[in-house]
Amino acid sequence: MKIRLQQSASAKTEMSVVLVAEGDAPQLPAPLSACWDAAKSTGDVKTDAQKASVFHPHAGPKRFGCVGLGKRKDVDTERLRRAAAVAQAIAEDRGVRSFELLVDDAMFGKASAEEAGAAIAEGLVLGAYRYQPPKKDDPKPRKGQDCAVVLLHGDHKAFAAGFARGEIGAEATVFARDLENMAGNLCTPTVLANAAKKLAGNGVKVKVLDKPALEKLKMGAFLGVAKGSSEPPKFIVMEYGPASAKETVCVIGKGLTFDSGGISIKPAAKMDEMRYDMCGAGAVLGLFHALKNGAHKGAKQNRRIIGLIAATENMVGPEAQKPGDIVRAMDGHTIEVLNTDAEGRLVLCDAIAYAKKFYKPSKMVDLATLTGAVVVALGHEVAGVLGNDQKLTDELIAAGKAADEPLWQLPLWDVHKDQMKSKFADLANINGGQGGGTIAGAAFLSFFAGDTPWAHLDIAGTAWGGIAKDYYRSGASGTAVRTLLAFVRG
Repeated sequence: MKIRLQQSASAKTEMSVVLVAEGDAPQLPAPLSACWDAAKSTGDVKTDAQKASVFHPHAGPKRFGCVGLGKRKDVDTERLRRAAAVAQAIAEDRGVRSFELLVDDAMFGKASAEEAGAAIAEGLVLGAYRYQPPKKDDPKPRKGQDCAVVLLHGDHKAFAAGFARGEIGAEATVFARDLENMAGNLCTPTVLANAAKKLAGNGVKVKVLDKPALEKLKMGAFLGVAKGSSEPPKFIVMEYGPASAKETVCVIGKGLTFDSGGISIKPAAKMDEMRYDMCGAGAVLGLFHALKNGAHKGAKQNRRIIGLIAATENMVGPEAQKPGDIVRAMDGHTIEVLNTDAEGRLVLCDAIAYAKKFYKPSKMVDLATLTGAVVVALGHEVAGVLGNDQKLTDELIAAGKAADEPLWQLPLWDVHKDQMKSKFADLANINGGQGGGTIAGAAFLSFFAGDTPWAHLDIAGTAWGGIAKDYYRSGASGTAVRTLLAFVRG
């Protein structure tokens, strides 16, 4: 999707679309004002949120569209994002190659000009996204892929700043979605590592550790998960910002490119969806895609950002680890593997240990499609957040709110940590049927975070399977990329 800002409206465009709040008349330039008056006179203009109307005026553009925002007092960034996505959809549906989207700050409601600019850019790019699966025939060129946005009235400088930021974040989310939607045999740990390598440049450094290096580091928990697969594991390290920065933030992603459950095998139904078990890694890669493309410009420069991804498959095979096996993590903790399908925390614990040893971070955040329990607790529209530092947790919740990717805090108490103790090792990887599966996963990881401020995002519900909402239809959502961007910008 190609989007850009334009200084003024053009009567020669194939289609003009205006965002309209209930009871308000947009302040349009003369040629389009006549189009609005004619459309309004029909009584067919719909102003309910996400409702669209299309007219064919006698003069001006060939098509004149209106997308409703509902009552002005209810307009926020989510409504603006969805309205922009609807505008793109109606342009594509009408077979329009390029179109204009006309916006007025009087319609921004609760959103500032900068927030509105970001939301509109995101809605256009994310709404236009379609995963292109491998097929015999090449896909046909799509319509509605070129949009000029015109701010009719308002703070053009702030709107433009938000628009640029929103475009970068949306393109990064699209990048993540493409990786996340790929089948497990097409997006292997090696493919994921190669995608990371291509992000190197413009301030981003990338290195990939192979199995011999992981063995040398004694990442026994990570390597235990990888044992059952013929695909070699990869540990991806990405860096952005100077080593001399006062603050180092480590962002860690679970990169299970396919998860069969191992010996504790999953049910066959919907096991294909375990291609999405690398969406934590997808979010981290999306973040660095955005950083490479200028997302951090103008933000805090005394912050170093580190991305770590533990990528492997979890498969059944003659070498696969068994329930009851004991493994030793990089930091020395021994772990009784009571369930091989609780593998995400095993790869993450070694990644957290690596972060602490080599980067001594000021704070750490891990993201993982860790538990089905979080879907039971929170559904598909809210991700869970837990951690050992309330200030950090609050920062993430605020970032999720800014991105319209809500997070809900779950408790993490000493009693939950006590449940992770094992009779045969330091820890067990499940809590022995005590319930609270999402909390148990975080409780396990807390032993490796120690005193370092740390938070855990369980995105198993929000990564895929959510309700369609104009800028998301199905498949991978690319969740948390925009939240991470808001978070690292401070």
